[in-house]
Amino acid sequence: MVYTLEKKLIIVNREAQLHRYTNDSCLDAANIFHFLEKTISCTYLIYMYENLFTNEKFVYSSNWDWQDLLIGEKLINHCPIFLTAFNYLEQRNKGHIFVPWHLSPPTTKEERNVCGIRSEFNISNGFGYGAKGNGVRETLAFGGDAKDSSFYKNFIANPNVFYDTLCKMRLSVLLKDHDQRLVTNLIRTAQ
Repeated sequence: MVYTLEKKLIIVNREAQLHRYTNDSCLDAANIFHFLEKTISCTYLIYMYENLFTNEKFVYSSNWDWQDLLIGEKLINHCPIFLTAFNYLEQRNKGHIFVPWHLSPPTTKEERNVCGIRSEFNISNGFGYGAKGNGVRETLAFGGDAKDSSFYKNFIANPNVFYDTLCKMRLSVLLKDHDQRLVTNLIRTAQ
């Protein structure tokens, strides 16, 4: 019998060059979040663009305290949602995946801890997206109220909510003090 060990996926490591944004430092992204908060009762929004060659990561989160734990303390490396999406993308040169959060249940103690801490911030029942291509990985995720178990259906019923938000987040985060070459790279990336 042959056993294979699955390589532990590290999403944020010590060498990562992190550029972190919140509602105070990226007003365009904050306005997008506040619109979603009013229209679909979104409690959380995160967008992350990663250059896989340089290990540079641009991250916007609508909740600084949770971002500080998720990215700053690297809980993302134990988040079952990110792990589901990124393990799928690791097996491909390019592609994308949509993940309703309830389809990525925690399987380890560390993953259960991450989910428990996230729920303390009233971030639950979400919908996520991951894409990879041409040396770039991109994620967008929406969280809903812990009591709204059908929050993720907002994106299935109306995909334009997702696509419009993705386009707007790219512009608001990637053009925030950055060279437009990043956006050009995304446009060339067939996702």
